[in-house]
Amino acid sequence: MFGRAAQDDVDLRHLTERVDRLEALVAQLEARLAQPAPAAGEPAASPPAAEAAFMAEVREFKARGKLINAIKVYRENTGVSLKEAKEYVERMV
Repeated sequence: MFGRAAQDDVDLRHLTERVDRLEALVAQLEARLAQPAPAAGEPAASPPAAEAAFMAEVREFKARGKLINAIKVYRENTGVSLKEAKEYVERMV
């Protein structure tokens, strides 16, 4: 623990990346729960790759300090309310 600052930084980056991935997965699950199941013959919801792409865009906007854009992208892709999207984006690491 002491004298291993570089190792601590690496672990923190790893944990931050892991949290980001978990947040993206939670967002995917929330989005799927918010959508009604497709009827017979209808295409399924968007593929996970598309969902991961929008979360990368949300994280990028947040990192650049463009919270309104991040909230907008998150909301458009998940269908959550403005309040929920704002709270989610503000909580993101």
